[in-house]
Amino acid sequence: MGSTWCECVILDLPDLDGVQIVWHPGYAALLLSDSWPVDRGRAYGAAINACADALVGTCTGEDARIAFIAAINEAKIDMLA
Repeated sequence: MGSTWCECVILDLPDLDGVQIVWHPGYAALLLSDSWPVDRGRAYGAAINACADALVGTCTGEDARIAFIAAINEAKIDMLA
């Protein structure tokens, strides 16, 4: 059921208190679906799909992490690590 990432992603979403530390595609998918400031875009859609695929084992966790970072960049969200 999706593997923990070797390196976390730390980001600051404007609608949530404090920074979010993401270690897993499941939490990334939750943030994308519930707290993302933009609900469209190529990288956003790819990240949703990659995280879901990682949870069922048809995509690697690292590929999901890379897609998640691309969605962060697309939405111009502050990424701290």
